[in-house]
Amino acid sequence: RSISSILNTTDRNRILVICAVFERGVLNDEEEELVKEQLQALDAGTSDHWHGTTQHSHGSDSTSSHEHGSKIQFMPLDHQSVSASRRDAVRYIEYLIENYQGADLKSPQERILSVFVRPDAEFMTNRWIDTAAHALLGSSTSSSTAAASISTATDAKEEKTLNAISFASSSTETISQGETKSLNLEMKPMKSHVSNSALGLTQGQSYPTPIVDGAVTIMALDTFQNLPVSDLQLDSHFASDVEMSFNLWMCADGIDIVTSLRAKTTLGLLQHKDKAGMSPASAARLAYTWMGGKDNDIGELLLHGLDKSGVTVDHLEKARKLENLPNVKGLLQSCRSFDWYANEVNVAMGKERNLKLESRQKNGLESDHGKISKGGHLAPEYEMKQHNRQKEVLPPKEEDPVLEHEQVVGRLPTKPLSAINQEIISTAKMVDLTYVDVTDGYREHPHRGAIDEHGNFGYVHDEKALRLNSPPFEYTDEQIQCDNNDGNKKMLTKKVFVDIPAHEAAERKAETSGKPRAKIFCLVYTIEKFHDRIPTIRQTWGQKCDGFMVGSTKTDRELGTVNIPHEGKEEYDNIWQKVRSMWSYIYDNYYEEYDWFHIGGDDLYLIVENLRLYLESEEIQLAANGGKYLPTGNETKQLPLFLGRRFKEQGNEKRMFNSGGSGYTMNKAALKALIVDAFPTCMPHLRTFAEDVMVAQCFRNKLGVYPFDTKDENGGERYMPFTPKHHLNYRIPSDVKSDWYSNYSIDIKEGLDHCSSESVAFHYIKGDLMKRMHAILYGYCT
Repeated sequence: RSISSILNTTDRNRILVICAVFERGVLNDEEEELVKEQLQALDAGTSDHWHGTTQHSHGSDSTSSHEHGSKIQFMPLDHQSVSASRRDAVRYIEYLIENYQGADLKSPQERILSVFVRPDAEFMTNRWIDTAAHALLGSSTSSSTAAASISTATDAKEEKTLNAISFASSSTETISQGETKSLNLEMKPMKSHVSNSALGLTQGQSYPTPIVDGAVTIMALDTFQNLPVSDLQLDSHFASDVEMSFNLWMCADGIDIVTSLRAKTTLGLLQHKDKAGMSPASAARLAYTWMGGKDNDIGELLLHGLDKSGVTVDHLEKARKLENLPNVKGLLQSCRSFDWYANEVNVAMGKERNLKLESRQKNGLESDHGKISKGGHLAPEYEMKQHNRQKEVLPPKEEDPVLEHEQVVGRLPTKPLSAINQEIISTAKMVDLTYVDVTDGYREHPHRGAIDEHGNFGYVHDEKALRLNSPPFEYTDEQIQCDNNDGNKKMLTKKVFVDIPAHEAAERKAETSGKPRAKIFCLVYTIEKFHDRIPTIRQTWGQKCDGFMVGSTKTDRELGTVNIPHEGKEEYDNIWQKVRSMWSYIYDNYYEEYDWFHIGGDDLYLIVENLRLYLESEEIQLAANGGKYLPTGNETKQLPLFLGRRFKEQGNEKRMFNSGGSGYTMNKAALKALIVDAFPTCMPHLRTFAEDVMVAQCFRNKLGVYPFDTKDENGGERYMPFTPKHHLNYRIPSDVKSDWYSNYSIDIKEGLDHCSSESVAFHYIKGDLMKRMHAILYGYCT
């Protein structure tokens, strides 16, 4: 479709060649032959195409047919790098030009434009080449409306030609005027917006963007040939686009988006990580090449962020991921510094850098490497030894054969899964953890997204804000009632406790090993009427979550509430639709950042330390890895786990679900499978309050995933659907079916034994009771 769209919108007489680059081995022989046939059919003119100002296609009617010279070159290459593919394609173009000029088929005065098209992009602007030629070269070979429209902008800039241009692109028909792409300190793309003054210079017809949009990028061929740096080991489209952007901004005159040139991207054809992400190795390579690595502030902050994520520079060096870095000594001396780029072009990164450095200064912290310089590759202290790693080939480390085997498959557990949990996970299938974009342009529920306080769609909540700026715990003696020896206090002092020693030991281990702890996203649902319950959650357990958000009917940034519209009315009998939209919003925006996701209502109390320790336990890690071996930490697939308080619906053991009262927890694989594979066809328009039953039904019927047995080794429950006092005093009736709780429960115990000492959640906890529980559990009553 990408190549067909080029032919549909371009004068064929002005196309030198279309290089269709494939990684060798991705297609089997049969698929490769099919692709070649399809490309040959396009080359023969079977799709709409242009000759000058005439558009037609060659169908079965022979009178419309005529001979075409070959324009499409199928190029299977042996490498996986997008940067290397671009270089090889350009080398082929250079070969063609040399032959054409030698045969007098091309004049040396004719300029060639190099057009880089991502495979999920389609051209939407007819006869775009005139506009592009005029913008880049200051002239075009024909007159057209498009060329005239851009000339107004270039006249305003005294006919200054642009260095490189990006098409404005979107997965929908709507493109936001002035929207650009920036880069943050995690080397991830973020939306930004050009200033009104910059828009005014060209009457909005073109404007600068810190990094190329990526769908379609055009520059003169000689501009690309003269880019000083090319790292052929960058592993994604996005990483290669970032490198191209650095070249164009720091060593040339930048990139502009031309608004009259449009491209449409198709969701799902490229993985999100390929078009909007990069591996830690690529991020580190770019940091060392362009930023000076750990010898300047931005590079040091970026690499420090990688260290915190568990992928250290030492790990990358041992894995030989930082070998053969581009030797930029001398090449970059005429280029601007990275500090200039961050402060003047990619200002979001510059501001983020300044905030982080200010925070360090306030906390009396200094870089791990002492004083660091600003200015990236032009900083005088920067030495090039980091870029000569091809001379420092590390010999393979000799390992004990048993250890090597354990590193590949993981070690055996100290204790196998229980028979019941082994049976529970046996029907589920491993899930590839790669993010899949299913938003379809955010056009329909449950992927419409959130709206801000002004009613505008597109709002993305800052889920880390509470963790970074936690309010203090405020209480009165009357609220926490330390002297009241009721059932709540008895259960929380004689049985349930927060395992602080184990938590602190795990924190120290994570700090020394470099392996991060499990990251938990906590999701609460409510409505505006009950926003007064949220401050207490924020003061107590909410701030302990790595990410926190409250799905509601009104967006309030201070409270962390987010208005996420859903299908149907906002009412108790439609919570299923509310939760479908909330889970979809979490997947669409936060999936890649977190390991576990927990949801519950506004009367939930979560003991986050205990939950994290449980999720990090050998039992849970073993189950998520398939039940036989423990994970190594390098897995790309995972078994979906659905954790909570198991109930039998109406006493039916074949219809197990996790109670929504204490909330339920799912890992990455479960969240992805639920959103991508289950939600589209699992009761998508049903109206019901029983969201917990519906989620379990989707997991069961669509994915073969059943609620995991979360009891501790003594049979105590971890997820509690009532208050501590209620569970302490509950007695099982002789006729278990006479009471819904005993009828729904599975082998519960009475009294103190009902709850696990390491319980993770309680329900019906709000107001003063939440403050009282928190005070008892965390030592405010001693």
